[in-house]
Amino acid sequence: MKVTLLGLALLLQIQPDQILTIPHVLQTPVISDFAVAPDGKQVAISMSVLGKETIWLVPGSGETGHPISTSVGIAEREVDWSPSGNALVFASGRRGDWHIYVSDPQGENVRRLTRHAGQDRRPRFSPDGKHIAFLAKRKDAKTGWDLWMISEGGGEARALSQEPFDEADPRWSPDGKRIAVMLDAGRHADRRIGIVTVETGELHLPLPRSFGGDAFGARWSPDGNHLVFVSEEPGRKSVFLVPSEGGAPELIVNSDFELTEPVYSPDGRYLAYIENRDGDMKLKLYDFEKASERTLTWHKGVHSHPVWRPDGSAVLALFEAWNYPRDIWAYLVEGGRERVSDSIPPDLDVRKMARPELVRFESFDGLEITAYLYLPEKASAESPVPLLVRPHGGPTSQWANGWHPFAQLLVQRSYAVFAPNVRGSSGFGVEFERLNDRDWGRGDLQDLIVGTRLVRERPEIQSDRTGIWGVSYGGFLTLAAITRHPDVFACAIEAVGMPDLELLYRKTNAEGRSYLEREIGPLAGNLELYRSLSPSYLVKQIQTPLLTFHGEDYPLVPYSVKQPFTNALRSRPKYPLVELMFKRSEARATYRHDLHPQAAWAYVEKILEFLETYL
Repeated sequence: MKVTLLGLALLLQIQPDQILTIPHVLQTPVISDFAVAPDGKQVAISMSVLGKETIWLVPGSGETGHPISTSVGIAEREVDWSPSGNALVFASGRRGDWHIYVSDPQGENVRRLTRHAGQDRRPRFSPDGKHIAFLAKRKDAKTGWDLWMISEGGGEARALSQEPFDEADPRWSPDGKRIAVMLDAGRHADRRIGIVTVETGELHLPLPRSFGGDAFGARWSPDGNHLVFVSEEPGRKSVFLVPSEGGAPELIVNSDFELTEPVYSPDGRYLAYIENRDGDMKLKLYDFEKASERTLTWHKGVHSHPVWRPDGSAVLALFEAWNYPRDIWAYLVEGGRERVSDSIPPDLDVRKMARPELVRFESFDGLEITAYLYLPEKASAESPVPLLVRPHGGPTSQWANGWHPFAQLLVQRSYAVFAPNVRGSSGFGVEFERLNDRDWGRGDLQDLIVGTRLVRERPEIQSDRTGIWGVSYGGFLTLAAITRHPDVFACAIEAVGMPDLELLYRKTNAEGRSYLEREIGPLAGNLELYRSLSPSYLVKQIQTPLLTFHGEDYPLVPYSVKQPFTNALRSRPKYPLVELMFKRSEARATYRHDLHPQAAWAYVEKILEFLETYL
């Protein structure tokens, strides 16, 4: 079953000797979510390409996939099937704000269900198909995203929860009487699991208060008596089981690696989940009858979003790798796999992509750090290549062994790419993730510098030609690098970074302030720490040519946070500063090229031009 995307391709000339181009990247869809029909064959896919979010339907009978009729050129996402298979529910932004709509499987006979002032997302049919749970952020609400419910036929929506902070990830119990939801769902908070009784709206917390750490990703057992969920309580993300009525949680799988996204098989015998080994995300099964686990696939890459076929014969999951963009695959319980979608542009030769090398090195204090190194095929001692260092954002994020098209684009242009997972990264346990708390731009920057210097000793690398390119927190590390180590990098590129953490605290939105307090502490009582960590106080040290990007509308890091820093650089008449501003909210193109293709094109072209000049 192949999703044909020729109708969405850019009408641009691609030279036959170019393995990967900007047009290739921009015309490749990004699949974010999918839902399997009750018949186990049809799959509805939420994906974005060329600035549009659409829903595609793969019939499952060998036919070509196609967008549902209502979805052509319209912003639509987060799809779910009715239990009968006769309807789809989805969020649509066709009128500006996101609201809930229902249609038949072909996208016809569309009905709008919600009409309030605000935003809606994540609709899910009840098991009997009569109601739809969804998340709403009302315009006048002070509690963020809340859990609501509406009849499938429309009418007045009813609030089921209005807890402080955000709710997320609603999941109906098998009998339709309760909904599991994630509480405190902001990405910078300790999340909790709640169960809402549909009839009364009563909120029940199944975990005892003594249970510490994050708790999220709850999924019901087929009989509704238990929930599986993920928690960092043992020191790393692990899979637990708890009675839905409440009680002591049980650790199901004991592993040295982080485990996420558990989901029961329809008969309750198996649990599918994801195992993270240094950025390779494997799909695994736990057999409750045998109390044993096994790996469903050994392919290197990133698996995510496991969903069972209704008959329990296979687990469908998203899979991406260094040479494949994200697609849906079906992994049979008895062995083998089947491709469900195919989003690779037909003229893209994935066999010629650069396979990254997993590098391990000892940092300044003996801590082991891992990184991925992408090398051009022709790089050698006789023909060494320049090196570009790519710190990731977050900082609680991870450079995984997935599809990184711009890294491949750089390799094709004869640059090596070094992507370290410095201390503070996720995927390596709680202790590692917290090592840069109250230490931004110090220990993690030292990890980056040590790794960069070690990689530059390799004969394939031209040691005197090293650049750095980071976005968001990666942008912060980039600015810290060229202020604290001005002799290491020949040029630097940063986007939506934050040179002044004190100013960031004062100017950012509530989400950003919450994150800063979690990572560094409140500004009150920590003012000197905020200042000492900020690259802006060492701006005079900078000698490295800098290309910097920001956005007119980027509430997490407003431009006013960076402006004094760039003003100081601009006042130096001979300093090579290139500063560019994204219009409106297009700064998201730095990490979502699929939603802002024109801005992403300009962004990458300017970077390549800057590298040609300075590296």
